[in-house]
Amino acid sequence: MIMSHYFDHAATTPMRPSAISAWSEQADRTGNPSAIHGAGRMARKVVEESREAIAAQLGLDPGEIVFTSGGTEADNMAILGIARARRSADGRLNTVLVSPLEHHAVLDAAYVLVNEGFTVVDLPVDADGVVDAEGTRELVEAHADRIAMAACMWVNNEIGTIQPIGQLAVILAEHSIPYHCDAVQAGWVTRDETPSHHFDPFLRSPLVSLALSAHKIGGPMGVGALILPRDISLKPIGFGGGQERKLRSGTVPVPLVASFAAAVREAGDNRAEEHLCLTRLSARLESILTSVDAEIIGGDRTPSIVYALFPGCSAQDLVVLLDQQGIFVSTGSACTAGVVQPSHVLLALGRSAEESLTGLRFSLGWSTTDDDLDALAAVLPTAVARSRRI
Repeated sequence: MIMSHYFDHAATTPMRPSAISAWSEQADRTGNPSAIHGAGRMARKVVEESREAIAAQLGLDPGEIVFTSGGTEADNMAILGIARARRSADGRLNTVLVSPLEHHAVLDAAYVLVNEGFTVVDLPVDADGVVDAEGTRELVEAHADRIAMAACMWVNNEIGTIQPIGQLAVILAEHSIPYHCDAVQAGWVTRDETPSHHFDPFLRSPLVSLALSAHKIGGPMGVGALILPRDISLKPIGFGGGQERKLRSGTVPVPLVASFAAAVREAGDNRAEEHLCLTRLSARLESILTSVDAEIIGGDRTPSIVYALFPGCSAQDLVVLLDQQGIFVSTGSACTAGVVQPSHVLLALGRSAEESLTGLRFSLGWSTTDDDLDALAAVLPTAVARSRRI
């Protein structure tokens, strides 16, 4: 029997033991957190304690956390809701700045706004896959009186590059422009090992919103959060019972929220140790990939994502060949997997469509071990040679 070795943690990572335990504890309890009877009050208590636990790990006010069904909904809420609210308050604000590296949850939402009369403008990006902060400053200063909001992710989900979010927050705050950040892949970025400009004064800015997803850090699928400071106005995109500050209607899923909080606590408690482990494993992974003449893409990157081009290979063929040996990798974002098309991220870096179709993403997580890398090293040369022959 072939053992499986998982290199697709950026798509979803295994649930942490504490998250499984928290979900199990709440799954057999009854009570809608909006109800006023005892069971409802107990459910509400679990929700609010979970909110407080997540806020404590992130250094935020619990009231800023709006629970959602995941990162995609949080991104959609922010892009559509903030832009519409800003233009409603001032009709001149009809421009949205967006990094061309964004996940489709941001990009597609932004282009929905085009149908409503908004203009979408790309932020400048360099060949290493990093947004140019000074180029962004020039863009903002030229169009400040028309910008409704801007969006740039923390860590790219395909190539793992870390964006200069602190610098962008300062530039946008100087003009009182709201900034939304997709932070879904930022789980293994730490303050200690990463240049300070990535953080300060990012998390403290009253004009920065963030999207989070539980299942990217070892929590359950189906829950996430939009971090929304009180200073940012947002028009809801869904309607119903008025839960979550009347911004996200729908019954709050108590087991998922409790599990989410447990995953955040465990990830936070282990972050420095996991970061060091992943940094070591990532360096070893790069060595394995370059030994078969693969090209590593991206500059300053999170240790959890390594993206490589395999000249002369088809990425789709490699996925299948490695899968047959129990090695699970992806060609990029899982949300567009199965569709053979050039990566918009690689195209934004100036790479050709042909090059992008040779790329694989290897992503690591809290459960990755040297055994996984041993298995990859044993089968990768044969898989690459076979793909090149094909």
